[in-house]
Amino acid sequence: MNALQKIQKTGLVLVFAVLAGCAGSTTEETPDSKVLVRLQDTRVETITNNLEFTGVVLPYEEAHIAPAVPARINRILVDVGDKVRKGQLLIEMDNTQLFQAQVQLANLETELARMDTLLRAGAVTQQAFDQLKTQYQVAKSNIENLASHTQVRSTLDGVVTGRYFSAGEMFSGAPSPVGKPAIVSINQIQPVKVLIGVSERFLPVVKRGQTAEVRSDVFPDRVFEGRVNKIYPTVDRASGTFRVEIAIPNREEILRPGMFARVALELGEQQVLAVPSLAVLKQPGSNERFVFVVENDVAQRITVIPGRTINEHTEIVSGLEPGQKLVVTGQHNLLQGSEVEIVE
Repeated sequence: MNALQKIQKTGLVLVFAVLAGCAGSTTEETPDSKVLVRLQDTRVETITNNLEFTGVVLPYEEAHIAPAVPARINRILVDVGDKVRKGQLLIEMDNTQLFQAQVQLANLETELARMDTLLRAGAVTQQAFDQLKTQYQVAKSNIENLASHTQVRSTLDGVVTGRYFSAGEMFSGAPSPVGKPAIVSINQIQPVKVLIGVSERFLPVVKRGQTAEVRSDVFPDRVFEGRVNKIYPTVDRASGTFRVEIAIPNREEILRPGMFARVALELGEQQVLAVPSLAVLKQPGSNERFVFVVENDVAQRITVIPGRTINEHTEIVSGLEPGQKLVVTGQHNLLQGSEVEIVE
């Protein structure tokens, strides 16, 4: 045997020795492959639907006050922050046209009285009298219309939230900063309202007049009582929700438009399948949610669609059935098909 053959033989012996050592090591160090888990039967439970929604406080009504015809502004009698009553005089416009119409009406009234005397004497026809009377009635109606545009009054009780002109300026009817023609804006803040979006599945149980609890971060210790005032009849297909208007009396006028609000509604009881939230896992890099159940001591991964979070539980909309053995401890160590050992 030459030197090269001896070296090759020695190398083969070493390789077999290493492989044998690795195999022996694997056999000796392999632990029990079963994963320890704790299980819980899935079941349907009855829960009270105490749901919370978010929204923004809005004025119950708002009005953007302006005359119907362009004119010069004589006086604005209110400013931002002033409280006003329905029918209160807010703005006086230039009254030149009104004065001219009043003079014309006075002339027509005198002429009509004279025509009436002539009609009785037979000096004029009934047709001529009727034509003049019509002119008088049109002029009188015109004055009433001009008067309403010359003296502009509030259409609701509220507070002035915007003033866009000063006395002496010309109101042209162009849109103001609120997007509509206006000299002043008024918000009714007693009451106020909050609009919320409610899932379409609750459409049959939301009733007009039912109570709601409203909270604001500005007043963390206060709970304001509201009521369902309007239920909008259509469902937004993009969000799957319908709008509900909550009215709050706001007698102290401390809730102001623009405030963030949370609204709690009790929408009856419902049968749901809820599991511990810790049992629901998320696939990294996606929105997929899944759980593990055990069948014949083997873990099965099931994709689920979660719903609401209820305390420390998560509603399962689909994917699970009542009576399945859900893994609630040890699920992070499992893969599809892992063998498990159940512990109490």
